[in-house]
Amino acid sequence: MNPTTQSLFPPRQKLGFHYFPDTLHYTEKDLQKWLPLLMELGAGWLVLRTEINRAIPEYFISGLIKAGIQPIIQFPVSLQASPDLRGISPLIEAYSNWGATFHQFFDRPNVHQSWPANQWAQQDLVERFLDRYLPLAGLSVEAGSYPLFPPLEPGGNFWDTTFLRAALQAIERRKLNSLLERLILSCYGWTFQRPLNWGEGGPEKWPEARPYFTPPHSQDQRGFRTFDWYSTISEAVLQKKCPMILLQAGLPGASECLSDNFAKSPELQNTLIEIVKGVQAASNPQPEEDAGEVNLPDEIISVNFWLLSAEQASTGSSYAWFEEAQPVCKAASYLCEVKNIQTNSPALHGILDEDSLRKAIRPLQHYLYLGDTNEATLASVFQKHSSFILQQHPTIGFSLNEARLANRITLAVKPDQVPEDLLASLQKQGCQIEWLE
Repeated sequence: MNPTTQSLFPPRQKLGFHYFPDTLHYTEKDLQKWLPLLMELGAGWLVLRTEINRAIPEYFISGLIKAGIQPIIQFPVSLQASPDLRGISPLIEAYSNWGATFHQFFDRPNVHQSWPANQWAQQDLVERFLDRYLPLAGLSVEAGSYPLFPPLEPGGNFWDTTFLRAALQAIERRKLNSLLERLILSCYGWTFQRPLNWGEGGPEKWPEARPYFTPPHSQDQRGFRTFDWYSTISEAVLQKKCPMILLQAGLPGASECLSDNFAKSPELQNTLIEIVKGVQAASNPQPEEDAGEVNLPDEIISVNFWLLSAEQASTGSSYAWFEEAQPVCKAASYLCEVKNIQTNSPALHGILDEDSLRKAIRPLQHYLYLGDTNEATLASVFQKHSSFILQQHPTIGFSLNEARLANRITLAVKPDQVPEDLLASLQKQGCQIEWLE
């Protein structure tokens, strides 16, 4: 294994998925539905979209982390306007503190649609992109996280390999060593409906390929193995192969441009199955089965498929692998078969025992809620309940939202200080409620 990759990250399954293509599925019910399936599938990664002014709930992130699944947070920042660093900084810090330490900023900066029309034609596009990207990446590094260099469009209006080389050279020239130590490359695993081995070996094998021109007898980076070309650039510029994350693996092109009719086609499903075989082989230190058409290099730490699930009739729903935790495409059925997951029942059972699921969703065992206690009376409140605190060792706090994370909640307030609807909600979620006189 690449020693840099091995030292940065502990062994983890490479299999990952893009979660719902929205920010509406982060409830406890959603976690209860999807976490058992993800664990049984052996997923090690989940790509999540966040809002810019509101974090994904901590219990959702914590549930994934405790189950060994690393979130990849996609921040909705755009090159159409300068990012609000002051506004986004607390969000980056919160996710980092919760363990969600992989952060993607921007998408396809090498295509003109990503930029305001009056800025695309200006000179020094790469430098101007870095002026937007580096402050955000710096916040991520300061918080102890790993910023992703955004995925480029293979080819693109500004040739992607040229863009990447210039960007890495500029980062090195600026001597941003702390960033380079934690930088993750990301790339789209699109096939462009070419064989999965198209472009394998990178520019060393296909030296006649040039930006904007590929001779008829040659191959280029516009295929699933874009990562081979990016790794060669990384090694040439930085003298190391940066860890890399693949997004939308196996799709023929950008998810928003795909036809619904292609989703369940044998061509796509067979392609996805071949990639799954490669991911399974690469995740096993001593592969027992052949990887098939796909051999993944060590620097690939995560391969994410589009799409775990989506609301029916929503954009892209035809590409969902699962509906109500049941497989709805050939690739998903194949993966379930490989993992010996029973899929003939209305819901998956026995995947995660009740106690483990409860710990993943509610990591706190016992919470003592003190209400709106002010500083002047805090000492007397602690003295009043000191024997209970010493005996029970609860987590002590003043937030009912935080209390939701506990199996058992002790309320050290009068009943009229807790809204009835909120109390009913806590009980409905399975929290054990008790009152302390």
